[in-house]
Amino acid sequence: MAVDTQYAYAVGKIRALEKRLLDRARMDRMIDARSPEEALKVLFEAGYESGSDDYADVYEYENLLKNEQVKVYKLLKSIAPEPEAFDIFLFQNDYHNIKVLLKAEFLGQDNDYMLIDTGTVPVAELKKMIAERNLAQMPDTMRNAVEECIDVFNRTNDPQAIDIILDRATFQQMQEYAAKSGYKFVSGLVQLITDLTNIKIFLRGRSTGKKWDTLQKILLPGGSIDKKVFIEYLDDTLESFVNFIKSKPYGSICEEGIENFNNTGSLSKFERLTDNFVMSYIKKAKYVALGIEPLIAYLWAKENEIKNARIIMVGKINNISSEVIRERLRETYV
Repeated sequence: MAVDTQYAYAVGKIRALEKRLLDRARMDRMIDARSPEEALKVLFEAGYESGSDDYADVYEYENLLKNEQVKVYKLLKSIAPEPEAFDIFLFQNDYHNIKVLLKAEFLGQDNDYMLIDTGTVPVAELKKMIAERNLAQMPDTMRNAVEECIDVFNRTNDPQAIDIILDRATFQQMQEYAAKSGYKFVSGLVQLITDLTNIKIFLRGRSTGKKWDTLQKILLPGGSIDKKVFIEYLDDTLESFVNFIKSKPYGSICEEGIENFNNTGSLSKFERLTDNFVMSYIKKAKYVALGIEPLIAYLWAKENEIKNARIIMVGKINNISSEVIRERLRETYV
């Protein structure tokens, strides 16, 4: 682990950049803009760089957001004394790309447009590894997962198995690296995300009639809630599960989200509430003067900002009411 004072320059840089994050006032400007084009201008004012005339077309906003995401990862990697620490949050992009590549191969599709440029393994290298079955340079967890996907699909022709195997491996690798980092903030964040994701998996599994053996396969490893607990409550009432979850730090927001899910059958409010809870955890980094925490918080804040910008742009382009757009937004870091 690096000595915290080594982060002095990086944290100073991040504190300056935080001032450019989109706050609620600027998001309100986007929402209240008379047109999608006006909303897009707010992003340019906030430092989003086009790099191409193509972004002049409002329907190309997604490329603008992807470009900003790449820029953020490159910046953090360049200023952090321990750039490998950010790999924890890039693994999800790696595994997303592996899903895309394997499904494209197995199902005869061309899904290159779905690939993401912000993984730990460059897309071109990943494509070559999988196409040639030369997986030696992959981390053990990733290589084992890819080999399992190939084996299982060859035996079952079930593309859903790919999702299950790779989702499990994503979180396993995140937890391995979090533990190796030695940062309690990072380990706590990964465990929190794992718990909240497992609760969502449990709720969706109940609603679709998943059996305990299937649920056991798709639940993620490493959370603070034992898999046996979810299996136990699968055939119990949802109220009983809510009573259990109340004792957790995120109990109140889960109770509200589960109640809404029970009434509407939609997980959208649950997802928004849990995203906001994770942001409340991230905001603890505001009080850390030196260390990796402010850098991770900035990364999370930018990911959250990009998610909100996407929600707003989709809403503006599709003439969704301002009230509905505001309801969908996640809490901001600033």
